[in-house]
Amino acid sequence: MSFYSTGSRGSVTGPTDFDCEAACKKLYDGMKGLGTEENVIVEVIGSHTNEQRQEIKDKYKTMYGKDLCEDLESELGGSFSKIVSALMKPPEEYIIECVKSSIAGLGTDEHSLIGLLCVRTNEELEALKVAYKEKYGKEMEEDVAEDLSGNIRALMVGLINGGRDESDDVDDEKVQEDAKTLLEASQGAGTSEEAYQCVFNTRSYPHMRSVFDAYKEISEGKEIEETIESEFSGSMRDAYLALVKIFRSVAGFHAERVHTALKGAGTDDETLIQLIVTRSEVDLLDILVCYQEKYATSLVDDIAEDTSGDYGLILQRILKGTEEENAAEEVVVVETAENGENSTRRPLWQ
Repeated sequence: MSFYSTGSRGSVTGPTDFDCEAACKKLYDGMKGLGTEENVIVEVIGSHTNEQRQEIKDKYKTMYGKDLCEDLESELGGSFSKIVSALMKPPEEYIIECVKSSIAGLGTDEHSLIGLLCVRTNEELEALKVAYKEKYGKEMEEDVAEDLSGNIRALMVGLINGGRDESDDVDDEKVQEDAKTLLEASQGAGTSEEAYQCVFNTRSYPHMRSVFDAYKEISEGKEIEETIESEFSGSMRDAYLALVKIFRSVAGFHAERVHTALKGAGTDDETLIQLIVTRSEVDLLDILVCYQEKYATSLVDDIAEDTSGDYGLILQRILKGTEEENAAEEVVVVETAENGENSTRRPLWQ
């Protein structure tokens, strides 16, 4: 199973003429002697896929009898070391570490958890739960449940449990039923959060987009976001709004998170690294397009302005990917129109 390479819209596709031994030699030569040639690390680590990096890691040990990750860690520092370390880890290992980080310390980062887990298939969620148990000796659901309480705990545990419908089929009758359920759940005294949780945690993405359209029709033009804003508060409101954004556009949700990480009081490097690493082989090209359209500026330019040194360079290297290939591609913008169709196409690199 590949958590990163989904055959979708990743910027990192890896060299087609992949030469594992040559990559190992470049890294070894770049780190031996006095000083480190960071530009070599940027190019080799930033241009290969995770699968190729795992091959490089294994071959490096065979060729030189040394652990590549340990060598990199001893030579690098700061945020550059952190992103290189993240890129060198197998996907499931890095993702569960991010999950653990999201529930460690003071408070749980529900946005991070939702971004990490809601976009996974049921099969991927099961694999992540197994990996989490093996690494931490505890069920993922238990760890999350201990750190949360009330309805937000039920929502997040249900999300982790999986079981979402993954079909592309949309049943109009069921769409109308769910839209009516959500409308009735928010009428009268109090909101039926169980009804919301059932719909939000089990229905497919295409189904949910249709539900939102139907909801607007039967609620006399009211968007589902407006109802959530008025009926929920705190972490529950934020969680449901995040889920709505994901259902409408996964890439749009991540573009917004990247923007927040860059434009707050200082760069949120942990979130930035997490997003770039986990989406680099999935839909980073679509995220770039969504970012450009939403904020009228280039994500590559914003990262170049907000980061520095080799850390900034490897981020840019990942974002640009194989520019020759990307320049020839036509990008499908994933923001959906009112009819649920993807309607805009234009070249990404122009």
